[in-house]
Order: sequence, then structure tokens, then C-alpha cells
Amino acid sequence: MKPYSSKLDRVFAAAIVATIAIVNAAAGQRSEKGPSDFALFNPAKGVWYTTSAEDCAFVATRWGQATDRLVPADYDGDGKLDNAVWRAENGTWYIKRSSDSKAQIVRINSTDGVSDEPIPADFDGDGKADIAVFRATSGEWIVLESSKGFEQSKSEVRVLGRFGDIPVAADYDGDGKADLAIFRGSENRWYIQQSSDGKTRVEKFGKAGQDVLVPADYTGDRKADIAVYRSGIWYVLSSETGETEPFVFGFSDDIAAPGDYDGDGTADFAVFRKGTWYIYDSGKPKFRTFDFGTENDIPLNSLSTRKSFSP
Repeated sequence: MKPYSSKLDRVFAAAIVATIAIVNAAAGQRSEKGPSDFALFNPAKGVWYTTSAEDCAFVATRWGQATDRLVPADYDGDGKLDNAVWRAENGTWYIKRSSDSKAQIVRINSTDGVSDEPIPADFDGDGKADIAVFRATSGEWIVLESSKGFEQSKSEVRVLGRFGDIPVAADYDGDGKADLAIFRGSENRWYIQQSSDGKTRVEKFGKAGQDVLVPADYTGDRKADIAVYRSGIWYVLSSETGETEPFVFGFSDDIAAPGDYDGDGTADFAVFRKGTWYIYDSGKPKFRTFDFGTENDIPLNSLSTRKSFSP
């Protein structure tokens, strides 16, 4: 990943992004599960749209209610996002599996719909997203693991965080399991409870109220990097070097939607702007655009990011 270090570089990059046509995905090492699809949700219609730049397959599905929270994730382990919603009033998750199109309904008992924040992630390391919520009032994480059949009686309760913290679970230590993690805006600090050794890692990084929190594996070492998106600039705390690597890509009103769009196993910088995706593939690297969606659509990969708030 090479940061742009001059004004001329930034202008040149912006020009490329604005004019380049759709190109093939980058060559090189490919992810076992393939590149991320382009996926959207249209709130007005309540319809989920998915397409692939590789084979142009297109799927449109109506799923959920207007008051539901969107919680797309790979619950069945096929490498694709499943359409899923969380209904706060009854603590129920409604999942439409992409592998077989079957519906899966799971409920977390004693859900606090006011303070609970749904955080699907693979906490047990079986390649499938687990159902989980972060309860800000107590700092508790309630996790139903997919390896245990999402059984309520086998749910786990873990503790990290407090009221006002923002959950940012990801696999920061590279052991194949998502770590409990929060961003505390009053301190601009990330607290990460590593699943590999139980130790809590603390990093001061970002600016509350200005940043979108976008942790992902941008370096390809299988560890999520602490990262933020701020007004068109991506700031990544590299898990390999421990250094901050800024990258200018996007504008202040773009929606950050990182994902592995070229299938090389590394997250790509990507933004969504009024129906157009702008992507910087990590494999080559190179820029490309993809027209899919409308101005009011929500790119599903943006839902793995979190807005930071001023303390």
C-alpha cells in the first residue's frame, strides 16, 4: 500500500477515479472465497440487490421490515453476504442464507432493544458469522456461536467496554477469530481484547466526531488493521509495521465501503458515490469504477464500518 504524498499525486488519482472504465479484477493471489460482491439495500423499496462484476449475476430480494436493523454477514460460510435483519423489539435475527435461499430465525433472549448494538462476526473461528450484540449499559457482549447452532442455552457473555463506546469487532491478532473491540471517543482509543491470549491491546488512533471507523485487513497479513476514514483520506495503522499510512481516496460526502473486491485476500479501499463504486484494487494495484445502484441505496459493506461520535 503506497500512500499519496503530494498534491499532484492526489489530483492525478482523483482524475483517474473519475474517468477510468470498468476493468477486470486484479491478478495475483486469490481469496479462497472469491471477491466481494457488490451489494446494496434500497430503504424505500425494502429490496436487497446483489451483483458480481465477474459474471454479471444479479439478484433482487425483498427481506425485512422498515424498522429493522440491517445486519448482513456470512452466516452460512459460503463467502457471500447473507441478507439479514435484526428486530430490536423482540431480539430476533432474520437471515436469508445465500447458500440455499432458506430462512433462518434466531432470537437472543433478554435483549435490550434500547442500548443493544448488533455486531455479527466470526468469534468462534469456524468461517461463519456468529450472532452477537454489544450491550452498552453493562459493557456485555452476548454471543451465539454458529458452531453451537446458535443455541440460546449455550450463549456466551463477555465483558469489554462501557456506555458510549463504539463496538469494532474484528480479527486484529490473526488467529481466525474476531476479537472483542471498542472505540472510546472520549479518549480516541481502541481497546482490543485479543482472543489469542486474552490480553487487552490499547491504541490511541483517530478523532472522535470526525472519523468513520473502518477496521479491515488492508496489508494482507490476515490481521485487521485499525483504520479510519476522514473526509476522503484513509488512515491505516499497519499491523505489519506499526506505522500510520494515509491514503487519499474519495471525497468528504462519499460512503466508505471497504471490501475484498479483487479477491486477493486483502481489503480494498472503496467508496460509494450516488450509484457508482470507486475502488482501489490492492492486487495490482489499480483504480476502477462500477456503476450499480442509486443515490439513496446503502452499500452493504459500509455497514461493517462505524461512525465515531464526539464525547
